[in-house]
Amino acid sequence: MAIFLILLAIIIISNIEMPKTNQFNNDYIDIRHTNVIKGIFVLLVLLGHSIQYISVKGPWDKPYLTFHDHIEQMVVSMFLFYSGYGMIISVMKKGFSYIKTFPVKRFLIVLFNFDLVVLLFCLMNLCLKIHYDWKTILLSFTGWVGIGNSNWYMFAIFGLYIIFFLSFYLLRWYNGKGSLYLGMTLVTILTVAFVYWEIRMGQPSWYYNTMILFAFGGWYALFHEQVEKILMKSDNIYFIAVIIITLFYWVSSKMKNYGGIEVYSIWAVVFTSAIVLATMKINIKSTFLEWIGQHVFSIYILQRIPMIIFSKTGFTAGSPYAFVTISFIITLGLSVMFDYWVGKLDKCILRVLLKE
Repeated sequence: MAIFLILLAIIIISNIEMPKTNQFNNDYIDIRHTNVIKGIFVLLVLLGHSIQYISVKGPWDKPYLTFHDHIEQMVVSMFLFYSGYGMIISVMKKGFSYIKTFPVKRFLIVLFNFDLVVLLFCLMNLCLKIHYDWKTILLSFTGWVGIGNSNWYMFAIFGLYIIFFLSFYLLRWYNGKGSLYLGMTLVTILTVAFVYWEIRMGQPSWYYNTMILFAFGGWYALFHEQVEKILMKSDNIYFIAVIIITLFYWVSSKMKNYGGIEVYSIWAVVFTSAIVLATMKINIKSTFLEWIGQHVFSIYILQRIPMIIFSKTGFTAGSPYAFVTISFIITLGLSVMFDYWVGKLDKCILRVLLKE
């Protein structure tokens, strides 16, 4: 598996553009660059999902497994961070008009797309004679459980979307200077409450241990200009910040699995901060990774279909590398078709419901 990490590293390194002394990547948080970063992480997600279906016991697998065990749930960290950041930026630009259409444009559309994929998994399970009880199948449409599909992240997103909408609906009556801070305070409090509720409900830790990054992204949106003004003043200040975040990273990574959700959340925030800090200097201009990042949802949610089919049929049983490679290629094909046709359905839904 290490070969795939090496290939990804080669793609990244070969497309890196480093700024000159006392210059920075001012576009580090724009849509193009964030798509590149999301592209990197969704490929890491694909590799992480792959090892659930194949045997990885060779000498070339150990470096990857060490990396995988270290990064853990941080493969989704930037998705949550960028989502929170982008949504607060939209609120800052559009105000209540963004909140008013949010239930349809974001929540309903994402839920609709997710449920279409669940139906695909139902069809696949029927063909492969994989059986689930009706309660599990019905609950799978909410993301609470899965029927072979990736589900926990989508359940977290649905919950965070509801929290975001409820927290910022106050803009209908109060659009003063402090409304954004009040809204983000509510988002943070409700997110923490949501995390502890999931703990009480007995969900596995990966269901909730990165959700705070959504709120972190929102807070960063409110203060990113002040942060940039300080860190991008000079290389000396920037590298002091690098040293500080490196120390925090080392300490929090050592403690992440020994202090409960509170310590893990600190590790998650530090990890995400390190990535954001790195992108302030490093500009990755990869058309391939940017394209992958533009199809994150479909790649993330569809990748298990070829994996499950291959694992059940034994098509690539003799070669883990063939399993990963062919699964990746098929996933990209499914993703392109899904985004094209479902994108048309989404537009029709929006046209009807919002009369756009």
